[in-house]
Amino acid sequence: MLAELEIIPIGTQSPSLSSILAEVAKLIDRSGLDYRVGAMGTVVEGDWDRIMTLAKQCHQAVLASASRVMTTIRIDDRTDQPAPGRITRKIQSLESKVGKPLRK
Repeated sequence: MLAELEIIPIGTQSPSLSSILAEVAKLIDRSGLDYRVGAMGTVVEGDWDRIMTLAKQCHQAVLASASRVMTTIRIDDRTDQPAPGRITRKIQSLESKVGKPLRK
């Protein structure tokens, strides 16, 4: 299963969110799940329970620094392909169709 996590702190003292989101990135990295960080969210790969546990941990970590948090989770649950490695395979498939490596 792939899930994209988008976590938006609201009600912070600064318009910059990178310090708060750095704590989220540390949690994701320590989770042991495969992941790719993007400019607007992070894609993680794992089973339902591990992803939902991680999403909850990330949401709660942001609540420690912000009075409000909006968390969006998009799930791609595909059963006709083996896991793990779906993140990499999705990128490779797209690059092969484009005919060149894409910026990451």
